[in-house]
Amino acid sequence: MISLKGEGLSLRDILKKIVIPSVCFPWGIAAFLMFILHFGGDFPDIYSYAQPRLGAAFTVMLIVSFGLFSVFSKDYLKRLLPWAVILPLLWAGTFTWAYGFASLPEKKHLGDYYVLGALLFSLPYVYTIGLTKCGGYVRAALQVMYGAFSFFMLLFPLIYMSYYWRFGGEMDLFALMAVRATHWEEVKEFLSTMGSPLVLGLAIGVLLLLLLAAYVLTQQVGRCAESGEGLLRGSGKKIKVGLIVISILFFGGFIRQIIHVFPINLYRTMNSKGSEFQLLQNFNTNLDKNTAGLKLIDPADGLDEGTHIVIIGESANRDHLKAFTPSYPEDTTPWLSSKVNDPDFSLNYMAYSNFPNTLMSLSYAMTSANQYGDMDLSHAVSMVDAARAAGYRTDWISFHNRSSLSSAGVTLIAERSDASFWEKNYDEYAVDVMKKLPPAKRRVLFINIMGSHYTYLARVPADQRGALGISENDPYYGYDLTVAYTDRVIRDIFEYAKTHMNLKSLVYFSDHGENMEHFHSTSPFFYDMVHIPFFVYLSPDYQAAHPSLMPVLKSHEKRPFTNDLAFDTVTGLWRARTKFYHAAYDISSPDYAITMEDAKTFGGKRMVKDDPALAK
Repeated sequence: MISLKGEGLSLRDILKKIVIPSVCFPWGIAAFLMFILHFGGDFPDIYSYAQPRLGAAFTVMLIVSFGLFSVFSKDYLKRLLPWAVILPLLWAGTFTWAYGFASLPEKKHLGDYYVLGALLFSLPYVYTIGLTKCGGYVRAALQVMYGAFSFFMLLFPLIYMSYYWRFGGEMDLFALMAVRATHWEEVKEFLSTMGSPLVLGLAIGVLLLLLLAAYVLTQQVGRCAESGEGLLRGSGKKIKVGLIVISILFFGGFIRQIIHVFPINLYRTMNSKGSEFQLLQNFNTNLDKNTAGLKLIDPADGLDEGTHIVIIGESANRDHLKAFTPSYPEDTTPWLSSKVNDPDFSLNYMAYSNFPNTLMSLSYAMTSANQYGDMDLSHAVSMVDAARAAGYRTDWISFHNRSSLSSAGVTLIAERSDASFWEKNYDEYAVDVMKKLPPAKRRVLFINIMGSHYTYLARVPADQRGALGISENDPYYGYDLTVAYTDRVIRDIFEYAKTHMNLKSLVYFSDHGENMEHFHSTSPFFYDMVHIPFFVYLSPDYQAAHPSLMPVLKSHEKRPFTNDLAFDTVTGLWRARTKFYHAAYDISSPDYAITMEDAKTFGGKRMVKDDPALAK
């Protein structure tokens, strides 16, 4: 017999009353959430749930469940349950909708809110123990603190949802940029247009209702513990020690977790010294100033009618593309491999990303900033700005979440296009969007695909996986499927543009590569995280009009190229050279100057020549 002082429990009783309920409760919640999320579209199959933060959330649910069932009596768990679930349901429900159905930020953050929900569920139980042990002013102070806490935990999800309903997007990094840049005159203008007496009255009414709700919730939670009897499974030392442990664990866990969710996560990002937010803030603040008066260096050169396309890949490691690595065992690029010896294609480059994450990599790749010169993002202009200055219509098609921090730099650039399209679909739908674009004599089209973004299988339609020719015995089956799917997507984009859009050039590069164990990160860093594919297509008539381009591109094959030089390369190809253009960084120019001794990656901190793969 195993006993707890105050309540004799056999091993069978422990299994029946503690262990089994502790396990079944979180599993039931997880199954229910998976069922709900399945209908949202962002979690199409079982593989899409294989995310570290969702796994962490389930682990926390198990810990919370085991702690509560071990310390609190069954009757008290039931008594407080109707009031304990209110805040967890509000937070989990809000962000299940946001991440699973509205697809606002990246869904990988959803697990953070489920962790918070589990901790929110435990806190009323721990709080009521404090009420039973305290009296007088201490008890009153605890009630005031819990009431204020409840008010803000009711308010924040409401702010999040209200912002979406009013503005059609999430209250995110860009909203904070706008708020920080707002001055008093703009506030008054906003209030004069949006702050009608009716709106103001509704806002005050909602706040009063929230205060009332917080008061009622606090009172009801307190009443559940008024007697102080029947709360715990017993009164022995083991129960008291267990109570102390879960109090520290759950309160400590909550304090640690609350800083990783809305709105504190955004506040911390905004105020972190030298943060990515500040980098983007400076970039965004200066873009209009840098672009003012932007003119071509050689306007007399003229522009050809037709379409130029830039396809921005995601997490594509060229080592897995057979067109770049002929020895790779899987035929991942049947279309691109057929173009290796095509006179209209140039692709045999030693291409690297400038950084192993999307935010930094594309912020440099899509602008005139790079690792080699003195120009940083605060003094840069974008590809879109250069194309528009040259007289091209610009369109942007993206399959990424507009509001995620990882896409923030790209989003700032994309929104400068004449039109931007943020799709929540598979990459192949790019052609469908292309069909809807208005006619234009001269166009630059940017297509930012999801490519090989983790989770891999979620990027490929289930009904197409078997037709892509990737063996299920492939140890990198999921990843290689995305590569093969991307090859097909690029083929379809190319064929449609060639037939219907007078295609002049197509440039493809990835934001960064991928390590099969560590994915892509700054720590640990591996060179395959920056191994990327890069190729250029020029139509025969564009080559005829500009006969030096393709011979120069071909002559520079086997030369190193980093994707922060993409700005100079594409603006050179488009004849959209501005004062921000440098021929030394343009791989289509005879003056291209980057050699293996010069080529850098990791924001200039690593040399390409030190890549271990080059020694093989």
